Amino acid sequence: MELSPLIKKIGHSLAEIRVRALKSIICKLDHSLLSVSDLVQEKMLFVYLLEWFNFPEVPMQEEVLQLISTLSKHPTAAQMLRDVGAVEFLTQLSPNVEPPLRAIIDGIFDLLFQLPELLPACPTIYSNIHQPPKVLTFPSQTITFSEQDRTAKGVNNSVGCLKFSTFPWLALTTTDQHILSSNESSLRSNNHNLVRTTCELLRDVIMQDFPAEIFLQRPSIVQNLLSILRLTPGESEAGYLRLQAVACLQQLCVGLRRRLRFHRDPSFYSAKEDPVSQNSSLSYSQEVHGGGAQRSLASSPGGECFPRPSVVGRNGQRPRGDGQDGDAASNSSQRGGAAAQASRQTAPSPADAAQLELPDLGVEDVLVLQLQQLSLAQFTVATMEHAIPLLRTGRSERFFLPLLCEAVVLLRDGVCDLVWDDTSLVGMEEKLKITMETLGDIMTYHESCSSDCPESSLVQHRLAYVATAVFTIRLLQTILPLEKASGHLPESAVAVLLSLCLDRPFSLAYPSMAEAAVAYLEQVNPEGHDLYRRTSRAALWMESTCMFLKETQQQGDKNWLELLELADQAIDGLPYHQHLPIVKECIHICSYLWKFEQASPLLQTESQRVLLKLLTHPLLPVKTETYTCTLNVVKECLGVQNVVKPVSSVCSGVNFLLHPKVLYQISAFGLQDPIGKVNSAAKDILLFLLKCPLMMTASTWDRFNQALYPVIPILQSYAGTEDALGNCVLLISEVSNEVRDGVFPNTAKLRAALRLLFTKEPEVRAAAVQHLLPHLTSVEGATTVRPTLEGPVLSSLPSLFCLNNVLDINLDSSDRSFLKVESVEKLFSIFTSDTVDLTLRRSAAEQLAVVLQETAMHPVLKSLGVTDKVICFITESVNDHRKSMDLTTCSTLLSLPLLSLPRYSLPFQAASHHAVSPYCSVLPPYSDLLSLTPAKETLQLAWNTAWHSGIDNLLEELLEQHMVLSLRATHLPSSLQDCVQDIIMAAGHASVTSALSRLRLHLLIDRMAITGTHTHSCRDTLRSLTWQPAIARFVQVRPACVEDERLLVDVIAFLSAYFKQSHLGSEDKDLRWILELLLKQTNSLLDLLLGEDSPTHTPTHTASQGETEELVELRAQINQRLQRELTGFINTLLHRLTHTTDRFCLALTGPFESQLAVRFLQCLRVSDAPRFYGLPSLERNLLGMVSLTAQPGWSSHCPTMEPQSLCTKYLSGLLEVISSFYVEWGGNSMSFMGKGVTKNAVICLLHLSHEMMMWSPGLSWLRVVCGCETAWTGSQLGLAWLIPLWVDRDPEVRFASLGVGSALSSVPSGCQSLSSSCQNISGGLWGTLLNILLDQQESTMVRREAVFILQNLLVMPMPATADQVTDSTWQSPCVHDESSGVCLVGLQALQALLYHCQFFQHTALMATACYRGRYTFDLQPSARDPGPQDSTTEGPGTAPVHSSVSLSNGGRLESDTKGVISCFHLVGNIYPLTLPQDVCTYQFVCVSLVPQVLTLLKFLSSFSKFLKSCFILSSDLIGQMDFLKPLLANLFTVLTLDTKDLGKNLAFGIGMILNLTVDTTYVVSYCQLACVHNITSKDYPIGWILCVCVCVSPQAVATDCRLAAVLHALWPWFLLDDAAMEAVLELLCVYTANCTTACSSLCCGLASGPRGPPGGSLMHCVMKLASGVAPDNSPVQQLAFSLLANLAINKDCKGVLHKSNFLQPFLSLPVPKPGSKTGAGGLLGLWLRLLLSVSFGEDGQLSVLRLTGALDLLADLATTQPQRHRHYSNGSRPITTTDNALLILHNVCFSSANKPKVLANDKAMRVLVSCLDSKEAEVRSIGASALWALLHNYQKKGKTRHVLKMFVSQSYAEKNPDIMNTYLLKCLENLIQLLNT
Repeated sequence: MELSPLIKKIGHSLAEIRVRALKSIICKLDHSLLSVSDLVQEKMLFVYLLEWFNFPEVPMQEEVLQLISTLSKHPTAAQMLRDVGAVEFLTQLSPNVEPPLRAIIDGIFDLLFQLPELLPACPTIYSNIHQPPKVLTFPSQTITFSEQDRTAKGVNNSVGCLKFSTFPWLALTTTDQHILSSNESSLRSNNHNLVRTTCELLRDVIMQDFPAEIFLQRPSIVQNLLSILRLTPGESEAGYLRLQAVACLQQLCVGLRRRLRFHRDPSFYSAKEDPVSQNSSLSYSQEVHGGGAQRSLASSPGGECFPRPSVVGRNGQRPRGDGQDGDAASNSSQRGGAAAQASRQTAPSPADAAQLELPDLGVEDVLVLQLQQLSLAQFTVATMEHAIPLLRTGRSERFFLPLLCEAVVLLRDGVCDLVWDDTSLVGMEEKLKITMETLGDIMTYHESCSSDCPESSLVQHRLAYVATAVFTIRLLQTILPLEKASGHLPESAVAVLLSLCLDRPFSLAYPSMAEAAVAYLEQVNPEGHDLYRRTSRAALWMESTCMFLKETQQQGDKNWLELLELADQAIDGLPYHQHLPIVKECIHICSYLWKFEQASPLLQTESQRVLLKLLTHPLLPVKTETYTCTLNVVKECLGVQNVVKPVSSVCSGVNFLLHPKVLYQISAFGLQDPIGKVNSAAKDILLFLLKCPLMMTASTWDRFNQALYPVIPILQSYAGTEDALGNCVLLISEVSNEVRDGVFPNTAKLRAALRLLFTKEPEVRAAAVQHLLPHLTSVEGATTVRPTLEGPVLSSLPSLFCLNNVLDINLDSSDRSFLKVESVEKLFSIFTSDTVDLTLRRSAAEQLAVVLQETAMHPVLKSLGVTDKVICFITESVNDHRKSMDLTTCSTLLSLPLLSLPRYSLPFQAASHHAVSPYCSVLPPYSDLLSLTPAKETLQLAWNTAWHSGIDNLLEELLEQHMVLSLRATHLPSSLQDCVQDIIMAAGHASVTSALSRLRLHLLIDRMAITGTHTHSCRDTLRSLTWQPAIARFVQVRPACVEDERLLVDVIAFLSAYFKQSHLGSEDKDLRWILELLLKQTNSLLDLLLGEDSPTHTPTHTASQGETEELVELRAQINQRLQRELTGFINTLLHRLTHTTDRFCLALTGPFESQLAVRFLQCLRVSDAPRFYGLPSLERNLLGMVSLTAQPGWSSHCPTMEPQSLCTKYLSGLLEVISSFYVEWGGNSMSFMGKGVTKNAVICLLHLSHEMMMWSPGLSWLRVVCGCETAWTGSQLGLAWLIPLWVDRDPEVRFASLGVGSALSSVPSGCQSLSSSCQNISGGLWGTLLNILLDQQESTMVRREAVFILQNLLVMPMPATADQVTDSTWQSPCVHDESSGVCLVGLQALQALLYHCQFFQHTALMATACYRGRYTFDLQPSARDPGPQDSTTEGPGTAPVHSSVSLSNGGRLESDTKGVISCFHLVGNIYPLTLPQDVCTYQFVCVSLVPQVLTLLKFLSSFSKFLKSCFILSSDLIGQMDFLKPLLANLFTVLTLDTKDLGKNLAFGIGMILNLTVDTTYVVSYCQLACVHNITSKDYPIGWILCVCVCVSPQAVATDCRLAAVLHALWPWFLLDDAAMEAVLELLCVYTANCTTACSSLCCGLASGPRGPPGGSLMHCVMKLASGVAPDNSPVQQLAFSLLANLAINKDCKGVLHKSNFLQPFLSLPVPKPGSKTGAGGLLGLWLRLLLSVSFGEDGQLSVLRLTGALDLLADLATTQPQRHRHYSNGSRPITTTDNALLILHNVCFSSANKPKVLANDKAMRVLVSCLDSKEAEVRSIGASALWALLHNYQKKGKTRHVLKMFVSQSYAEKNPDIMNTYLLKCLENLIQLLNT
């Protein structure tokens, strides 16, 4: 079929033809008329399908993408699509389509991008890749990013298991390509010295300049570094080269982590493509836009692009074609509507608004490179694959583990657990398995070496094993979920997990790691986990054993229950430790706990359980020891030696044996035990108990006999005449036994005698007959009832139950019976009939006995109830004398223990029970634990550790050197102590180096394992050791030789690792030590920063003339290492100093920073050849300067220079650096060469600008900036170097340089200089900044700085008329229209610029696009981040540049909000300058703000709720909330806006503040908006924040802001919501507390307004609220009265209360009955508190008694006696209504006008006099004080004198200093004096 015509129609200009052709092809494919293989050869089909989206009408988008996806599944089609540029096309198309279509595009990417194998070996992927593909026109519409799209972009992120795949692509210039290729070829060199220097260059320079992702996107350097790790140990310098490669890879990992943070930092998120990576625009700019661009503002309203700022001598034009040129303008000009136009187009970017030198990109095939690049996961896995085998080499862990830790962190960020299920990453799963298998082999190797190696290597192997184990667990936790471990963990790793779990020293040192290992072991090896579990349980039993023994030896009271629990566990551990002394202790505890009559039943039960467990223990030694110890206790208590002692004091020790269970165990099983010692001891125990009634008290003897009674049948089997025990047992049944007369009843003795007739010994049976005869003959009428017992009869009785011929009755077992069921039933009826003769019934019974021999008849007889009937007959026959008998007891008597049956000769088959003891325990298997070496060693260590009370004591006792070294290496305190001791006692450099290496390894292990739960922290342990003097001696002495320098490198590396470890305040002591050490040295360590190449450098040692070239080179290498480590340590130290609050540390920090600043200044020099690319020292020094200058006040403590002078020198040096490495190298060249120097220098300038403004607020520092002269040109640059940095390739450089511009623009001369530097740019300074601000794809931080500069420019006096233009020195902004020739300056130019760039439309779009969702943080980055910190390369000075916190995709709220807030500050400043036609646009912007403001208020609401909870828990926090002071002014400012021109201020509730300056007609609509959004003040309790602000801030601030007037105006809105009213009243209560000015402001009147109440004051509103609310004790009512109580203290407010008759309702309140429980709550309590406040002044005291009947009411309330027994925890009691009434009565007594009324009121006087008789000192003081006030200066004492005198005298006579305070005594003394006069 000819397809060309059909395919050509797909590219037709008419949409209908295109659609028909497409449908035709799809239909043919669906009906198999065409196949995919027929279409994949048609190249133009793919071109037309992609260009489908470039037409104005784009129908059937989904069908087109589905067709592309179908074709992509064919390899040839995928190749063809890649050739025609589909990848780049679809990448730009994806953000502009709907999400469902975007998913289809992602699927196409999956098909087009099959990620290559790790480390692709050859670059030749496709043979025809260099053929020029057909150029595609990309979509012309502006790319906008929604909230969901704002994530870090990568080439292919569609692989499901990848969290982060690849970084955004960065193109390289020819120079950069050459640099990388040159270094890559050097790494492949056979010259090891060249390889070494290349690695150092990579670390110190190239990786500082180039973004880290460059090395993944072009992985040849990484491949060569990894290949160096594979060098065989036999090669020359292989080990050193490996270390260099490892250092480079580690530096790369640090850089990748930094870049990940940067791309995830919402503040620096930018949708802008890398300017060099926009290949289409750059490659085809000439042919598309050859006509150039116009520069008329009027002719290009859609987006004129100003020329890019250029540097000196650079005038190249920037390439066009990126959507910001005339074509975009013409398209946009056809669209209508300002807002719609702003929403569709992107603001002009500053990078597009300036001249740009076309970079020399060289010849790079981006598609090939992108297919060869490494993903983050591939790089990390490859790194681990190559580095992990190196852990096997000797003493290399400290070098390779940091790299592996960094790789694990990157792996965590790059891969999720789906990697085990996702097959799209070819080989990833297998490589991870190989990595884990290698780790298992390495651990096995070190474990085997640590057991059979010499002592010198044992510690190293042990540390290597521990480090590898911790790393392995951390790796497993990172990539392998527990539920997937069983199917993916290799066998070697499984085997080593069991050994690791059984490694007890490791478990003790790192319990969290051990727990993780156990969890994995449980999943992958259940048998091994069971072994571990049993071992752990045995170890716990051993620890319990040792603890039990120690507790028993302690003096004093004991926790017996806990001790018995320990004893039980110790018994369980006997098979393992077999420590028999615990048996004796257990027996003694049991004996002790049973001694007392009132002993605890619980303790007795538990101790008996322990005793029985010992008596029945399966281990023979344990059982033997138990019986032996028990016998010894019995002998001790009942032996003849106790004859002279009181019986009661010793015999109670055997009470623990006097229990049926214990005696049963001893009798039934102890006597029968096959071990001679056991049965012998059991016999002796029973013999002692049976033969020693005289050694026992009566109660003890009774207890013994009661316990003995149930076991008599068992004991009687041992009755005999030959041994002592048999004779004692034989006497039990003797009737004439005086010892047991009355103990056992005759019935029991009869049974015992009868029982003896069944024994096998004739002598015993004969004795039984003698015991039996008294029972037969002593019964009354025995001679008539029974025949006479004569000789023949007596002689036959002993053999009565002896059978000569034993008959074995075997029942018929056949199922068939010859008997008929009817006959059997008839026979049973005869047997059970009561009317049948007894003889017949007996005959029937005999026949039934025969029937029972046939088992087939058993079911029939059971159904008839034969069993119950027979038992009934037996019961009736036994109960001749109607004595009841328990059948269960009978059955028990008829049953014997199985072991006792053979001792009887029974004529029948008796029932038996307990073949074994019911208390016997079965031992779990334990022999395998004792035979398996790891388990056995675990148990040994557990026992020894517990026995010696810890490893510390154990190490002192162990004699075996091999075990000591291994254990000390794992036990962190001991190992660290050994390291410190080795340093102190070292005789040479090697010993110190080895010890320092171990210390650093411990710190690294600690960081990997840290979760907050392990036993010892390395830093905490080191703090307990005196390691500082050992280290200080190496720091204080300057190195004298190369070996000294090498050692100093190790010392500094250790210090750096130590101070990286923690941010805690506990490190203040360490910081003080190191600062003192650095400051007090004559030859300070800081001097070594200068380096050997510095002109001011003092040589550390003298070089000899005969030195070889190798030695000179070695010295240079060591010196470079020293510089690197020292700079990293300084950066770390500076970072730590920012976290300390210790005063002494802060005092030392200033001099240290200033001295350090001088050293850095000496280092800050530029080479004579600035283009020379090899200045590692400059890179390092600038990093250090970034960290230093970030500290405020760093220049203020220099002894030799003033701060201003030091800063000026810094400024000059930094400007020289920028001039050398930026201006002279081509300004904003796209090369990355020198970018590290430029970025750090600009950041230093930003820090420096703030420092200089602090010390020199004038213009001196600005003159230095603007008047910098370069050393080699002599030309004055001004600020020409700064403007190009604003559009630099690096967002961080753009931000920092704009920050410098912001600082410069803070003074008028700075604005002038900036404006002058932008004269050659169309639009000038204003146009450049507006382009940056309105670039929707620019990052928030960059745009904010542009806002700050614009705000500063608005402060400048701007000419508004032509006359002002001629007179003004500030000619900015200035706009020239070439087409019309019009030139605008000042305000008119600004208005034109704002109109031209559609400023307000873009601002509204910015507000609506701001992210308002919730955001989340990584809460524990340190706990899950085991890698070393990267402060050596990224100091704290970078903190202002990007955030170190990794946020999720929703984490942009803070950054977006800051940007919007800054922008609207600018909008507020610009609005007064706008044209009238912009008013509506401005109001539209305000309306757009509403959702954003609501979001911010929700955040403030949540924060206020949290703050409220904090204050409720601790009110002391209120005084520490100084940070809320700025918030106070802002909130009050919003509340008190008075915009007369645009209308009244609106605030809906104190909790929802809407800063909207709109006309009054919008008031109702905005309130409705709040209701629609369901906004209530309970959701926004900002009143709490205001309250706290008032507490910590001067209340005058609120008064000046007219708070009362604002709240009065808003009062009707507050009445709508109780929660809002509560917030307002709380605020007013705090506001008016102890502030008369605030109180007065509430009672001032307010003119009536449209929203406020007519007339009155805010106090009147509160009074109405308090009196109008129902008396339900609601929160609003309580707060209203509390506020009135505050106001009542003020004189003006009292007048309002009096004039309004507000107090009159008090008289109508119900009075509680006397004796009732009255608290201070309720409406009455509220009124009394108010009256109490009123009565504090004389005018208020008069007001109270002006109320008719108030005095009587108060007297009645004061006489109500409350319940006084309640008290608070602090000893005080609650205040009651009685207290308040009494205080009011007390206060009114001080008014001279009130005295006659009170003295004339008998009720009131009785109350006051009765107070003197109170038991409470406070009440007596109140009464005495009131009486003193009444009588003072009052002559008419009258009849009260006598009564008062009696009470006062009596009270004074009963004075007690403990209960009467000084004031009471003073009152009484004055009263007596007054009454006596």
